[in-house]
Amino acid sequence: MTTKILSALISASLTLAACAPSEPPREAATVSSANTATLLPPKIKKMSADGIQITYPQISMGFDASCGAFRVMSTKLNQCAKLPENVKQLAVDHCSRFEKTAMFMGNKTNLIQMTVSHFDCK
Repeated sequence: MTTKILSALISASLTLAACAPSEPPREAATVSSANTATLLPPKIKKMSADGIQITYPQISMGFDASCGAFRVMSTKLNQCAKLPENVKQLAVDHCSRFEKTAMFMGNKTNLIQMTVSHFDCK
């Protein structure tokens, strides 16, 4: 019985995650780094000429009063996200090697609660 309930919960959460609107891209250099930093140096998860994914443990102090706690329901999702300066610089440097601009596509959290930032090189 508990496996059926667990399976139903996992299915429901995956369905909701798939239905969530994607975040509008922003140029990485313009994303705020105020009150946020990494606890450890960022690690590159994936990289190619088309983009880069960076994983890091993040710490943030305070929050933007105009961004609610339930930003999943917002139409301006990506406008509230912040990036630590070293993560932002890593993405900008990577894309500049291909003479492209790093576009911040959004943050996610992996299974061990580390932040995964996705950037496209355009």
